[in-house]
Amino acid sequence: MHPTKPTLLLASWILLIVVIAACGSEDSTNESSTDINTAESNISNAHIGDTFTPESFIAAGWKKSKEYDTATVPEATEIWYGFYSQKDIEIRFYSNHKTARGAGVPSAEASIEDAVKRSRGGNLLDVSGGSFTGYADFLVVGNAILLCEFDRTRCDELIANLE
Repeated sequence: MHPTKPTLLLASWILLIVVIAACGSEDSTNESSTDINTAESNISNAHIGDTFTPESFIAAGWKKSKEYDTATVPEATEIWYGFYSQKDIEIRFYSNHKTARGAGVPSAEASIEDAVKRSRGGNLLDVSGGSFTGYADFLVVGNAILLCEFDRTRCDELIANLE
């Protein structure tokens, strides 16, 4: 016996729904586990006891460009924008590593989330009228948080140059 046309159509629709449902649940599972892994990998344990200043990063090759106001970044003591190997790196300084992890990580995550939202919306200007910088990752190093343009490759290189 050959299946009828309505039976084949129904079976096709059911198969399509099952495949779509499976793909959707797989994506959300991978996304949440990736977020957790990324958050944990951003916290560097190599420099927990170290206290850095802008001069520490300048000595490692970072080019300091502009200081930002700390009013909107909880517990930050200084915020500097600059460059390393032709990539933007913003460095936020805190009193110690514990404060950088506690107050700094949520602030860095929010900055990256805002950058993603702005890039999806097509807004390539920041509120001060300057050009938009797309920070996509961050690292916690000692008492500092580095916001890294596009990925953390240049931030990792800069950290390797710290004395």
